[in-house]
Amino acid sequence: MRHDRGQHTITGDKAMLKRFFTFIFITAAALMITVPAFALRAGDTVRDITLTDLQGKSVSLSHLRGQKVVLNFWATWCPPCRSEMPEFVRINDALCEKGEAVLLMVNLTDGRRDTKERVREFISKKGYSSLRVLLDQDGRAADYFGIRYIPTTFVIGSDGKISGAIQGATTEDAVMKLLKNTK
Repeated sequence: MRHDRGQHTITGDKAMLKRFFTFIFITAAALMITVPAFALRAGDTVRDITLTDLQGKSVSLSHLRGQKVVLNFWATWCPPCRSEMPEFVRINDALCEKGEAVLLMVNLTDGRRDTKERVREFISKKGYSSLRVLLDQDGRAADYFGIRYIPTTFVIGSDGKISGAIQGATTEDAVMKLLKNTK
């Protein structure tokens, strides 16, 4: 009889454990569905953010007001980020030629996986020195924009409002199309 009670307790514990993990799974799934991919949405006005570039110069979004801005969040260790870099070189060349917008590449410089030196070496070795790379060393820009996945690209209109965002690796055509529809 005692043996049966022990079996009953183990079976009851397994059932309770199964219900607990089911609850955790459902809660996590619900949170993933309800949490927006971006903290900022199209139409939101972007507040001023100041970051430092690879040359040590400060770049503020407020100084770019009146111009369209393409803002790409990336990291050197991110395969999709690395694969889209040639696209951004072409985008930058086109934007510089037309004077249509400013491209800023915001590196998630966490001090471990990406450091200023590692980013500088990556840009130099790959021949991406034409890109304006900003370092988000404290993560404030990524937090403000609600970056959950990289790469993520935002297009900001000349009025300082977000026109649109692209989550994941993108192409020159997709960014230029978004820019074309931006005031």
